[in-house]
Amino acid sequence: MRIEDWELLAGTRAFTADLAFDGLEVVFVRSQIAHGSLAGVDVGEAEGQPGVAAVYTADTLGLGPFVHFGTLDEGQARHPLAADRVRHVGEAVAMVVAESVAQAQDAAELVVVETDPLDPIVDPGGALDAEPIYPESGSNLVFTTALSPKSDTADEHHTTAASSVVVEVDVRNNRVASAPMEPDAIIVRPTTSGGLDIWCTSQGVHEIRDELARGLGLEPSRIRVRSPAVGGGFGGRASLPIEFVAVAKAAIELGRPVRHVQSRWENLTSMVAGRDTHSRVKLGLGTDGSIHSLSVDMVVDAGSTAHMSGLLMVSMMRQATGLYRIPNLHWNSVAALTNTTPVGAYRGAGQPEANHARERIIDVAARRLGIDPIGLRRRNLLRSDELPHTAPGGVHYDVADPHRALEAALDLVDLGRWRDEQSLRRAANNSNAIGVGVACYAQTSGRGSPVDSARVTITSDGRALVQCGSASHGQGHLTTMTSLVADALGLGPEDVDFVDSDSDAVPQALTTGGSRATQVLGTALANATDDVLDMARHIAATMLEASADDIVVSPADESGPAGLSVAGVPARRVSWADIAQRGTNRCIQALRSDAAAGEAHPYGTHASVVEVDLETGLVRLLAHAAVDDCGVVLQPELVEGQQHGGSVAGIGQALWENLGYDAEGTPQNAYFATYGLPSAAEVPFVSTSTLCTPTDRNRLGTKGIGENGCNGATAAVHNAVCDALAHLGIEHIDLPLTPESIWQAIRSGSA
Repeated sequence: MRIEDWELLAGTRAFTADLAFDGLEVVFVRSQIAHGSLAGVDVGEAEGQPGVAAVYTADTLGLGPFVHFGTLDEGQARHPLAADRVRHVGEAVAMVVAESVAQAQDAAELVVVETDPLDPIVDPGGALDAEPIYPESGSNLVFTTALSPKSDTADEHHTTAASSVVVEVDVRNNRVASAPMEPDAIIVRPTTSGGLDIWCTSQGVHEIRDELARGLGLEPSRIRVRSPAVGGGFGGRASLPIEFVAVAKAAIELGRPVRHVQSRWENLTSMVAGRDTHSRVKLGLGTDGSIHSLSVDMVVDAGSTAHMSGLLMVSMMRQATGLYRIPNLHWNSVAALTNTTPVGAYRGAGQPEANHARERIIDVAARRLGIDPIGLRRRNLLRSDELPHTAPGGVHYDVADPHRALEAALDLVDLGRWRDEQSLRRAANNSNAIGVGVACYAQTSGRGSPVDSARVTITSDGRALVQCGSASHGQGHLTTMTSLVADALGLGPEDVDFVDSDSDAVPQALTTGGSRATQVLGTALANATDDVLDMARHIAATMLEASADDIVVSPADESGPAGLSVAGVPARRVSWADIAQRGTNRCIQALRSDAAAGEAHPYGTHASVVEVDLETGLVRLLAHAAVDDCGVVLQPELVEGQQHGGSVAGIGQALWENLGYDAEGTPQNAYFATYGLPSAAEVPFVSTSTLCTPTDRNRLGTKGIGENGCNGATAAVHNAVCDALAHLGIEHIDLPLTPESIWQAIRSGSA
């Protein structure tokens, strides 16, 4: 691993707030109620305070509404500052710009926001019959998806009736926060040429550039966007925060650099949240445990703005049956607006929700049939020789061995030991109950064969410069991408310079997300490296008076520096510096904007062991194993890091994390003091292992790894807790599995 990848941990890497800055500071005045009509915003007293340069409202900012967050309905276009009404606690209403943060905060306290309260909508099910929070839209319904088998006799009634057993359970996938290390932050500097030079948190600087240009009415070419250390995005930074438009407009209006750095409260009440689905799940089975059908009726909470609901719901439907032999899928889902923080992508973007619902109903069905949950999975998982396989939701899985992943996870977690311990404790009426849970997941990475860009340049000093599209926000792109180039050109990693997170580096690029960087960006980078090598071979062939077909890469050794040589005669070589100086402008350069051949399908199994205190409801995680197949592993340390990070995120959702709201739409966990972000003290060491079934969907044979943990861990922990309580007759408890909710279930004798 390159030393730069450790800079975040060492505290030597600069976040946005750490960058040198001499300019104006922004503080937003945010709504304290969830829903109301704006009767007026009085900024008069605030404007006269010391150090205040300007105070803006929607009326004075001078920007019209625009369709934001991927919203399809023009009736939901938003102003950067709330104009007619507020729709969730934390929505920006006014913006104070001052010489210091303290002065801006003092002035912000003097802004008077007059609001006529409206009935808040918190329940997405009830939202469908409530008054629309965007009157112009006419409804709070924002998206629907539906799927039934094509056969006329295969509707839900017929397929469930054909099953000997039909099992139903309500499954809630709770709302969680991305919770990056640094909240959203932006610095905007006007340039002498009339453009904007911007540093900000993001998952993709080109997306930020283009959305800012659209919101401000500027040409994208006039805006340069860069990101320093980001400290994670996890999907919450996949789109432009609308407040960034207001900050940029203030910099233009005032002609000075302007900065805004969120507080943690602002981050937890305004940054796009994740998950939040409510499902009625049915499973039809034969008496032998063979699954005939899966039926899901789901309501998705979209929050106050339709963000990516359509994409998320399609992802859920596609992944509903996973790598199981389930012939019939009935799917119906709706997304509704509520007066809560907008909901969008979060690590897995819809797929963890689908995997969680399926894995819970399989456990419930197994207990009702008197079958071991692991045995039921063995009965219904596809065998490797049954792939390729097209699932009812439309996913075409290429290669996988789900049985191998299941058995590997059971071995890794030491299933036999814990089952024995569970039996001993139950026999002794021990109040510390053991539970074991597994979850088999599948997901899609690189969906839609998106295009990314990469440029490789050999400079006159013989070094390689890599300029990438997709931006790293903690995944270790520097190590992975520079190693790809170094290995291909015979250079050491220290001989490769790396630039990403800069909209001027390449003309267009993807936002990093969807576990696609290695397979999509890696493909473009490998192709650009091939182009450079091809040009260099022809130059070297001329210099060495040989055929280009006989020119090979030669790393630095006793025969000379790294470069190209004649095959079989390593001493007949020319260095990369000599070759570059023969190229155009004394360099050799190639830019590629390519797509991988298709989406890939990582999969795996997670197994978890918990101890539940039956007196208090407290859960202690004893062991967790993650077995993931991400195809060819290019950087084992980075893959293992993603396995740990994804697993902890999934575990956190199951046990501690929850962005809850009361009946008035007030956030209940808007600070880290109450939002249960897990630390090393709560999570045991995660045992990891990888399988490798290379895909032919990209030239590197890789599949995604960044989101795998969230797909498996949440359901595995959930199943483990319910397994610990099964002997008490408790079948299901909704997430998060807090001591209170478990204690209540134990005391009532049912969930």
